[in-house]
Amino acid sequence: MKFKQIVILDNARLSDFAMRDLSDYSEKSIKIFDSDSKTIDETKERLKEADCILLSWRTTINKEVLSVSTNLKFICLCGTNSNSIDLEECKKQNVVVSNVVDYGDEGVVEFIFLELLKLVKGFGKYKWKNSAEELSGKTFGIIGLGVVGKLLAKAAQGFNMKVLYTAKTRKPELENENMLFKDKKEILMESDIISLQTPKNIKILDKEDFAIINGKILVNTTLGKAFDINDFKEWIIKPNNFAIMDSASDKDFFDEFNNLDRVIFSDFIAGLTKEAIDRLSRKVLENVSSFLEGNSINVIN
Repeated sequence: MKFKQIVILDNARLSDFAMRDLSDYSEKSIKIFDSDSKTIDETKERLKEADCILLSWRTTINKEVLSVSTNLKFICLCGTNSNSIDLEECKKQNVVVSNVVDYGDEGVVEFIFLELLKLVKGFGKYKWKNSAEELSGKTFGIIGLGVVGKLLAKAAQGFNMKVLYTAKTRKPELENENMLFKDKKEILMESDIISLQTPKNIKILDKEDFAIINGKILVNTTLGKAFDINDFKEWIIKPNNFAIMDSASDKDFFDEFNNLDRVIFSDFIAGLTKEAIDRLSRKVLENVSSFLEGNSINVIN
């Protein structure tokens, strides 16, 4: 079984093998656009004949766009963040939307520890304390123990750090003398470095929480807004407060924080390595083939 017309709406960053294999799932030659639409009208023109579209998180799919896509059955998001897609409208129009998760985690963890090492030793633009220090012996607090959280815990222990974590479900099988379960307040008080690793658009820190973490390093690579922008701005101006963020986490955060002193943003999407693109591409192919075959798929609407 095949789609009649697959359209790739923008540069979805798929590997060559994925672009080649996708042709097996489309009766007509795949229409490929390797740049972002400049207007909604341009997006509408690109997808109007498609029954399957692939796209990055950057392209907006709203009610107006969907109004011209009478043949559309399946939206395959080549990434995780679905904020640019009107999921409710898609559901009303019986358009299935899938995304891809857990493909860039290793790259994110490597980015975090690269920036931590530079920060504590003063190898980059900033130095955390007056003298160079070691990660060894520091306490690393993790709020949210999903895939990235577990990889961070393992990496931190490799640097001889003590790990404190909190999660919706406790993981006793992972606990040892150097990895302990604590509640959020204890983590904020006892940790030198705090990493937010919770699901998208969950508010984790409030003004009272920020008051506890002075003189510490805050890592935020979550999707969406994990805290209030103004609360963060009040916190970051205090001495020895530093933040490390992934530029892919939230556009509003990036626009507001990128030029603030002691905020470290990646100049790239931290998890977007060659290996991550290959993992993303394989999962995209699985989503497309599973939809056609009627198999289970990671539906987000």
